[in-house]
Amino acid sequence: MKICILSDFFIPHYNGGGERRYFEIAKRLVNRGHHVDVICMKINGAEDHEIIEGINVHHVGPVIKNPPYRTVFNFIHFVVSGFLWILKHEYDVIDAQTYIPLLPGLFGAKIKGIPVIGTIHDVGSGNDDQWLMFSNLASFLEKFLVKLPYDNIITVSNQTKNALIQNYNVKSDRIKVVYNGVDLELVDSISEDKKYEDSIIFVGRLAPHKHVDDLINVLKLLKKDFKDIHLRIIGTGIEKDNLIKIVDDLKLNDVIDFSGDLEYSEVIREMKKSNILVLPSTREGFGMVLAEANACKIPVVAYSSGGVVEVIEDGMNGFLVEPRNIQELSDKISYLLEDEENTLKMGEYGRKKVEKCFNWENIVEDIIKIYENAK
Repeated sequence: MKICILSDFFIPHYNGGGERRYFEIAKRLVNRGHHVDVICMKINGAEDHEIIEGINVHHVGPVIKNPPYRTVFNFIHFVVSGFLWILKHEYDVIDAQTYIPLLPGLFGAKIKGIPVIGTIHDVGSGNDDQWLMFSNLASFLEKFLVKLPYDNIITVSNQTKNALIQNYNVKSDRIKVVYNGVDLELVDSISEDKKYEDSIIFVGRLAPHKHVDDLINVLKLLKKDFKDIHLRIIGTGIEKDNLIKIVDDLKLNDVIDFSGDLEYSEVIREMKKSNILVLPSTREGFGMVLAEANACKIPVVAYSSGGVVEVIEDGMNGFLVEPRNIQELSDKISYLLEDEENTLKMGEYGRKKVEKCFNWENIVEDIIKIYENAK
């Protein structure tokens, strides 16, 4: 097949969970003999055409200097550029990612008579912490975009599938759930020099709904009982300056580091060195970092939200916590730091769960079937 994937950004220029997902899928499609074009926004300093792991990456439309930050004009420019690209090229199937790429993907495919898949990673909860650029516009567009006539919708969890059905009346038989995965071979190839002691790691965008502020406040509580405790925060985002101020105000600079964005291999290395990964987020379609941490044999603690509940078996490979319950979050982290034997058991169970449920090779087979049946 000749496959077109439309996305805002792509690896290595932006390292979000969605970007990691279709990078892993696309390179495996190429390995199976398919031709894959990824159409995404231009990035300042990047070539207009790159070949990454056999994937043809074409940058079109606006030049973005600091992903993911864009203007309304950038979005409009990309919609037009993506639409024109599809009109000028031949594909067997188009897979358009949430949200803006859905527009050129759908309209271009319908004009060309090509099957189109809409991949919707998550949907908003309606809470005021659900940060997206141009939040009001994004909320309005979400209601419109998720109901467009795609041949199929792919989403990453049953929780998101249920939200599409209940909140937007999308028909169940149009939605296919295909989980995210982990590159176990890559994870196993990365070694850590030394395990940290009483170490917690957060990986993700520093956005309001991730509630890293809750985790910082938990550190203030835990520091009393764990003198060597340490939190490493990996990622950047709109909340960074605010989070740094909270750390300063609580006088936690000696136990909390902001590492910024790291290469994926370094993220995995830091996970392996850590004891626990914590994701106090109130909006997650899946929570890929949870599966990645389990692949590294470390347990996880996360707010019980979205697709997170399908990754974590409470008490088995980690703990689910009531959202915004800082005391419960502190108690679960404390339990894992104190009980080393059980922490190791939970990490081992998590690894087995990833091997069984979140293996990219199986996931790609499911994706191929969806593409073929959409023809």
